[in-house]
Amino acid sequence: MEWPEDLVEIFNDPLFANVHPKAPKQTPEDVVREGFRAIVEWSKAHSQRAPRLKKEHRDEWLLAKRLQGIIEDDARREMLRAEDEYKLLDTVYDE
Repeated sequence: MEWPEDLVEIFNDPLFANVHPKAPKQTPEDVVREGFRAIVEWSKAHSQRAPRLKKEHRDEWLLAKRLQGIIEDDARREMLRAEDEYKLLDTVYDE
């Protein structure tokens, strides 16, 4: 599609250099995927193991609780199965 020349001039004006469209809102699925990616990155940095439910390590405990919630939800677990390179979704948490 060709834009009319006067529109092209307007869009090229330095006055509009910082004008950008709004970023699309995250869907609930995007939020879950982003959270799971954080768990995978943590696991990658920690010998490819799942985070443990030890309250003395707060950051690890928070990731473990997030992973536990994903594991307990069949739909979320199956949605993320393809991204589970370390088999984290097979983790069993005993409390």
